Amino acid sequence: MVRNFPERKFSKTHGCWYVAYSPATLDLLYQKLSEIDTVCMPQLFEAKVTTLPAQLPLPAGYRECLVRLRYSESTIKNYESQMRMFLSYIEPKPITEITRETIDAYMMYLVEDRQVSVSTQNTAINAIKFYLEQLHKGERTIYYTDRPTKDKILPEVLSEEEMQKLLWACTNMKHRCIMFLLYSAGLRISELLNLRWKDVDENRMIIYIRNGKGRKDRITLLSKLALDYLKHYLQVYKPKEWLFEGPDGNGYSSRSVNNFIHKYCKMAGIIRRVSAHTLRHSFATHLLERGTDLRYIQTLLGHESSVTTERYTHVTKRGFEKLTSPLDYLAQGSTLDTIKGI
Repeated sequence: MVRNFPERKFSKTHGCWYVAYSPATLDLLYQKLSEIDTVCMPQLFEAKVTTLPAQLPLPAGYRECLVRLRYSESTIKNYESQMRMFLSYIEPKPITEITRETIDAYMMYLVEDRQVSVSTQNTAINAIKFYLEQLHKGERTIYYTDRPTKDKILPEVLSEEEMQKLLWACTNMKHRCIMFLLYSAGLRISELLNLRWKDVDENRMIIYIRNGKGRKDRITLLSKLALDYLKHYLQVYKPKEWLFEGPDGNGYSSRSVNNFIHKYCKMAGIIRRVSAHTLRHSFATHLLERGTDLRYIQTLLGHESSVTTERYTHVTKRGFEKLTSPLDYLAQGSTLDTIKGI
């Protein structure tokens, strides 16, 4: 019932669903719930409605300019969110009167008061910079601001043994099919959820990625095992438009994918934090460990720069089997009992 209810939103923080308040919404909610069980909620109809503060409007033409320049929907949402936060910070000063000092003060607020991540801070800079460059047409000296250095975090990677445990812990056909494709083709979750059957070429054993990150098309590998599972899945589920659809026929949710991956990790005894992107990292690392040239991996992943792909060389264990820790050289001829006695 909830999945088919209009305009619903899920709060991961509070673990519940939200709908916008209105008498019509409450009436519909009452009708839907009454089909399942007895419902008594007169206090909701009688309660005084609290008026929420109006959302600050974006600068005129801001969203339209983002759409015109073909920014992705996720980027548009992020920019809009960060822009509204900046407008709330400078209120009541109009955005047309901001200076570099205003932007620097806001950056300090984000870092010291809100303690946002480097990625969020950079998105805030990009959102403000987009307005000043594309709409305000300001001089660069006005909107120039130093960017924080990105943390060089190594990608989380599962071993081949852990990957096998994860895949075989899953008993749901659709879920296993999704994980097979994420791992066997190195897909981003957005790329997987945008797949249609016409993007799968079983003759050439490749998958076409349409309009991937950076609006680029590419091809990647199609595993024979994944193809066999996919054909069986299509016979059972019969999706209409997208390869993977939700219960209401719309595209499958990325949150749902990550949720069931977390569940199967627990079942497989994997205690690390694993997401759909971990399967992509594992795909690249395992190819590298089996001797695949880095340039091919870069092409399969759709990386524009080889520097991005080279980070997998920092997590691969390739060549480590020939190395011995210096401690083991010192301990040659020693037994556990003699070491304990030290």
